[in-house]
Amino acid sequence: MIKKENPVYGQLSAELSSISVKSIDAGDSSNVFRFTMENHWGTHIDCPGHFFEEGLKAADYPAETWFFKKPFILQLELKENEIISPEHIGLIPEGSDLLIIQSGFSHFRGTEKYSLYNPGFKPETGTWLRREYPCVRAVGFDFISLSPYQNRELGREAHRAFLDPRGINSPILIIEDMDLSGNLSNLFWVWVVPLRIEELDSAPCTVIGVFK
Repeated sequence: MIKKENPVYGQLSAELSSISVKSIDAGDSSNVFRFTMENHWGTHIDCPGHFFEEGLKAADYPAETWFFKKPFILQLELKENEIISPEHIGLIPEGSDLLIIQSGFSHFRGTEKYSLYNPGFKPETGTWLRREYPCVRAVGFDFISLSPYQNRELGREAHRAFLDPRGINSPILIIEDMDLSGNLSNLFWVWVVPLRIEELDSAPCTVIGVFK
């Protein structure tokens, strides 16, 4: 859910602005709003177009892209500013198509720790995943960004490693700022529903878990 006030990367919160276009209270037949927000607020998916002009954007992918039938949940307790390496991840079951990292960091959502001191990924983790686990099409996690705010250049390189359309095998899509506070032990399928707007590099999304 995108709230009026949202924690964002490098900023404690940013406000979604909404304007009433029609109002029943004003005598109109219905309520209509116009709203403005950045496409990287709330739970959202980063696509290759985020860092590469020739990269695919959210609306470019066919519908089947967003259905994951073999998610793998990795419970990984992370400290602030911790950088995820391949050693953190270890073995992934064969055929897994979505790696979900449940770190517990979302407990800090709405604090400076969440927006300014988040964990992140090493660039070589993206390269390693693409080489060793080509079935993994996306990675999702419960902190604000793949990029650690306190090491932003490293984070940019990590994004490129995951998203580069010219890299080994296919790019790995990135689902940032997920709510993973529940029990995911019986997670069976995952459906990702991005807001498909033409020409936007990436998109806010709703992530739906199907449980056994």
